[in-house]
Amino acid sequence: MTRFHELPDGARLAYDDSGKGRPVVLIHGVCMSRRFFERNTPALAERFRVVNVDLRGHGESPACEGGHTVAQYAQDVKHLLDTLELEGAVLVGWSMGTFVTWDLLRQFGSDGIAGHVNVSQGPTDLAKEGWELASFSLEALFEALAAIQDDFQGFAGELIPLMFMHEPTAEEHALLLSEILRVGANAGTCILLDQTLQDYRELVTSYALPTLLTWGADEKFVAAANGPWLEAAQSDAELVVFEQSGHCPMWEEPERFNQVVGDWIAAL
Repeated sequence: MTRFHELPDGARLAYDDSGKGRPVVLIHGVCMSRRFFERNTPALAERFRVVNVDLRGHGESPACEGGHTVAQYAQDVKHLLDTLELEGAVLVGWSMGTFVTWDLLRQFGSDGIAGHVNVSQGPTDLAKEGWELASFSLEALFEALAAIQDDFQGFAGELIPLMFMHEPTAEEHALLLSEILRVGANAGTCILLDQTLQDYRELVTSYALPTLLTWGADEKFVAAANGPWLEAAQSDAELVVFEQSGHCPMWEEPERFNQVVGDWIAAL
């Protein structure tokens, strides 16, 4: 059953809360929703307390006029953690969900956080001098923003197959497209721009927190070499590659993902 959490500015977050034990918070990617974790929540909830949240304006969270920045999303998640008293939580950030996790650590530190599962996200998405593992050049970013404003449904429809190693079925494509479109073109444009400008390369080397890095072998968005880079840069990181997945290993290989992630969390 969907629950709603009210934030200090009146925005509301939709979330599910199931299971018992160590808190595990699932944080989805840019313009996506908590439904991208629907193949993981039941299995993980057999072992842990799982909170699966829609970021503001995404999924079932009501549309809101402002606040569509990674920094604000991190503050929203922190407010949710504190209100639900999720002490010792493991944050599972898929794609931009890991940016939200990193920004939470930047703003508030790691007290009360037991670990981080990074699903398919490097420390920065924008190409810059000395960084060859980027997802976007500045020109490509501007093209993507214009495409969202021009035809968000068409943009999202073409994006979905690129997220997977194996072509989604028509039913899966329709479901995922409907979830992406919930955010709307304007909020989607704002948060894609903001998240792409973030750079956490310095931050990720500055703290010690158990980290599981999960990557699909057929990654088309975030260069697979980001995984080894992070494993070397972070003081307590372990990399696991999912051979039959693209950007969404939690969707394409859910049984293995649930086992690997669940066992890693249980061992903390």
